[in-house]
Parts: sequence; C-alpha cells; structure tokens
Amino acid sequence: MSFYFPLGLLGLLGIPVLILIYIIKSKYTEQTITSTYLWELSEKFLKKRKPISKLTGILTLILQILAVAVVSFMIAHPVFTVEAAATDYYFILDGSASMNMQQNGVTRFERAQDEINRIIDKSYGGSSYTLVLVNDTAGIAFEGVTDKKQAKANVRALHAGWTEGECSSAMRLAQTYFDDNPSATIYLVSDKSYETENMTFIDVCKGENNYAFTECDYAVAGSQVTGSGSVISYQSDATITVELGYTAELGGEVIAAGQVQVKTEAGVPSEFSVSAEIPRFASLRFYIASSDAMQEDNVVIRYDAAKTQARKVLLVSDLPDSVYIHNAIARAGMAEVEVMPTQSYDPAKVSGYGLCVFNGYTPATLPQNTAIWLIDAVDGSGEGSGVTFRDYEEPRDTEGPNSYYEVEYVEGNTAQEKKFLKNITGSRVVVRKYAQYGIPRKFTTVMRYDGNALISAGINENNDREVVFAFRIGDSNFGLLEDFVILVRNLMDYSFPSVIDETVYTCGDTMVVNVVPGCESIVVTAPSGKSTTLDTFGNDMCEVQLNETGSYSILVKLTGNRDMSLCSFACVPETESRAEGGGKLALLGNKGSEKKDGYYDDLLAFFIVIAVLLLADWGVYCYEQYQLR
Repeated sequence: MSFYFPLGLLGLLGIPVLILIYIIKSKYTEQTITSTYLWELSEKFLKKRKPISKLTGILTLILQILAVAVVSFMIAHPVFTVEAAATDYYFILDGSASMNMQQNGVTRFERAQDEINRIIDKSYGGSSYTLVLVNDTAGIAFEGVTDKKQAKANVRALHAGWTEGECSSAMRLAQTYFDDNPSATIYLVSDKSYETENMTFIDVCKGENNYAFTECDYAVAGSQVTGSGSVISYQSDATITVELGYTAELGGEVIAAGQVQVKTEAGVPSEFSVSAEIPRFASLRFYIASSDAMQEDNVVIRYDAAKTQARKVLLVSDLPDSVYIHNAIARAGMAEVEVMPTQSYDPAKVSGYGLCVFNGYTPATLPQNTAIWLIDAVDGSGEGSGVTFRDYEEPRDTEGPNSYYEVEYVEGNTAQEKKFLKNITGSRVVVRKYAQYGIPRKFTTVMRYDGNALISAGINENNDREVVFAFRIGDSNFGLLEDFVILVRNLMDYSFPSVIDETVYTCGDTMVVNVVPGCESIVVTAPSGKSTTLDTFGNDMCEVQLNETGSYSILVKLTGNRDMSLCSFACVPETESRAEGGGKLALLGNKGSEKKDGYYDDLLAFFIVIAVLLLADWGVYCYEQYQLR
C-alpha cells in the first residue's frame, strides 16, 4: 500500500490530543432535582447500570480515535496495489445512423455508452482506455486515457451520426492495437450482428421495430398532386399511416393535404398513393405518422425543382457562320437569342443578358456578371478573360489526306468534366485552322489537338463562367454534326447552371452547388443550424458533405442586392433504417494473457467507516444523556 498524499497522516497527531482531553475533562455534571425521594430512586436506578455507565466514556473515546485515524488515512489517499489486474482497453463503437433507434426514450448509442462506462468502472486503476468511433469512416475519438472519470466523460461526449457505417472499417486500427499489445482487451459495440475473434462483441440491439420510406416521388397534373412510393416495416406486420403535406413558401408552415393507411408485412415494401388538390407549393412533405424506433427516416421532403436564370443571350458577330451558333443555342439551350453586329456593340449599354457570345470579335473589356463565350477571338482575348493569344496555325491545303486537323474530345474524371461530354456520340470532328491560346490552369479542356485546347471552359478573372473556342465554326465540320447541338446544350447548362442539380440526397452524399453568374456568396445551413460559407471565388462549383439528416437551406447572394433561396433534403440511408450488416471480424494473431499491476484507490469504504463511527458515537452520546435523566 502507498499514499498519494502521505502528509495527510499528520492528522494522526489528533489522537493524543483526544486522549488528553478525555483525561482532563470533568466527570461530574450538575443536575436539578425536585425532591430527595426522587434522587434516591435515581441513584438506586443508576447503581444497577453502573458497569455500563463506566464503559460509555471509554467507548466514545475509542470511536473518536478511530474516526480521526480513518479521516487521516482518507486525506493521505491510500493506494492498494493489485498484481496483474490492469490492462489496456480498446473500444470500437458503432456510430452509424441505426444506433439512433430508441426504445423507451433510450437510444442504442446511449446503451452502448452505458456498457462502455460500466466496463471502465469495473476496471482497476492503471488501465488505459482508447475508443474508435465508426461513422462514415473510422476515427480515433480518444486514445490512451488513464483517468477513469475523463474516459467516461469522453464517452458521454460522443454522438451517433446519420451516415452509413461499417465496423470493418475500424479493423486496421484494431489490428494495430492488437499487434502492439496482444494482451489488450478489445470490445466491439454495435447493433449489427458480428462474429468476432480475439475481441468481445457487445450487442445493443433490442429488436426495435422501425418504419421507413423505400421510395417516394410525386407527379403534378394541374393543381392535382399525387404522391407515390413504398413504405416498409422491418420487424413486424403493421398498418402504417402516410401523410402528405406541403408548404406554400420555403420555410413556411406545413399544411396537411391528405393521408392513406398502408398494410405491410414484415420486411416487405408496400406501395402507397395519396392525392390532394394543391394549387402551388414550395415543398411537399411525406410523413409516416405511426410511432416507431426512429422518426428521422419517417419523413421525406421534395422541393420544387431548382430554378435557373432566364436564358437571355446576346450574340455579337459579323460572320455568316453565326447562324450555326444562333440555331444551336436557341434549339438546344432553349434560350432567347439577340444578334448584334460588332459596330453596334457598346458594353456600357449592354445589360440583362445571362450570356454574351462573341464570334470572331472580342471587345477590349469583357462585360461582367454574365457568362462569356469567346469564339475564334484571334484579334485579342479581352481584358478579364484570363486567356492569351500565342500563335496561329495556318490553314492547311484543302487537298490531300492531311488537309484537316482531326481533333479529339477530352474525357475528364470530375463531375463537371463529365457533364461537358454528356450524351456526346463521338462523331469525327475536323478543323482546317485554329489558334493557340494560353489557358488558365483551372480551365477544363473539352476538345484538343496535339496538346492544344480547342474548346475549354472555366472561371475567368472577373469570376464569371467562360467558354473559349480556338477555331471558327465555319472552318470545321462541327456545325453540321448532331454532337455540336449536344455540346452547345451542355455548355449552356454550364453557363446557366442551377444552383443545385438535385433536391433529395442520402445522408453521406456530396451535394454539388453550382456558382451561378453574378454570384457573390453562397451560405449552406445544415439541419442543426450550422452555417458554412462556400469558397466561390475562382470556382464554378463547390461541394458540401451532407452528414446530417433533414433539410439544408442554400442562400445565394447575387449582385444588385438580390438573394436566391433554395433547399435540399438528406434522407437516412436505407441500410441504416433496416440496421442490417455485420459479419465476421477477426484480429489475426494469438491472444496474450499478460497484464500489468493495477491499483485500487476508491475511498468509498473510508466514507462508509467514518459514517458508521460517527453514528456509533452519536448513539453512545444519546445513551449517556438518557441515563442522566
């Protein structure tokens, strides 16, 4: 045994002080009596109990001495060494969405926290505690904590997420811990069924029943809105009530519109359909009103399709091949196109256009807060374009096998690069002449020849979307191909982007937010209220990781003190709604049995002893007072 604070034993000096006080204190007490007869009776009564009376004073002294001794030891904080009792504890805790299922107000994750803290409580001092939390990825929540209270507080501070999670993602970390210490005690805590080797599995699933949507969509015919899809009861047969509601404005109050009862068999999706008269809506809310283990997967919100800017286009050109561009933009881009000769162009008087196309001509300064297309701008690239003219490839002879440059499409890997070539058939494109440009690094090459970008797109120095054609449409066969119309449609979608392409996601997905022309800032607010300002400068698109379930609001600030408000919704992953998964997880190697010395330093026993001694002393005192009456 050792002590944390040995100086606390100085309290034992109080024992001789107590003895001295006992020796010198008066043994007589003054009593007032009413008559001699009563005094004689009292003396007679006390004499019969005299042996006990003599012991009470000594007993009080003994109790007080013991109390002082115990308090002194408690202040010194004794530590009792326990051989081969401590170890290193490692916990792998499932923090996926299914751990939020609850029963009687207690979630599976809270039960897991209770189990882990119970293990920590029962362990001996000298042990260490490490926890790996599994959400969409496995990460170390805390490592090597030796203080029990701190370890338990760390466990309580954790929360389950709303994304998919598979405990197998933590096996690399667990194997590393096991390799370093084969005698360590490793626990896997989850609601999914796992078969484990060299670690202990704790199942926190209580068989809670959960309802959820497996599909959900809607159709509009005039003012008649029909919602349809399917719902499922995962554990037992049930009758599920599906409600349809709507909001007239974003963020407005939900108005009930209709409901339907759906009979389901356990584990089998059942279709539903509910219709209502809704003149106009900003969002539709599908809700499972029946109570179950997790409410978050009982709601799906579908927002009206994200709106784009009006597609108003200005085409500045004196060239005859502008007809190809005009027709393709009007047909594929579904836009209103105004053609203007170059001598009539005045940048100070041009406004209200979402896209300005300059064919064979480039103004000294490009207009701002609008998308730009530069086609064969060999007379200069325009201030703010970020593009510089380098060289000019002379036209080839019109005869012979090498009379044209045969160009190729560039297939990219990013989401935006794939959008440029969406639905392109790959028809043979040839160009008789082209210009070489210096293209900014952030521009994406869509078409090239011999390493030179013939069509590229990106954000220019004015922070506007820009497309650059290094050749004249009339100097190629491109304007006669169907791929030209398809590419123009894709480039129009790039120049007039929706802020978001989808409104319904699964939690854990990445939402792509497009930077529309004239955008000054974009703020995304999560369901928890956490706001994130996206980096829009120099970027044509931003990405947001959706790690919470519920509605996300997107506020876009545009030039001219204009705002654009949109919303998206993130659903609970279906795999987490049904809480399926598991499998066999094994740690490779032989389990060890070596443990380090632990210690026991709980002072609860000392508190109990002190309480007993004080109660006994108080009892003796009361007995003395009773005898003197």
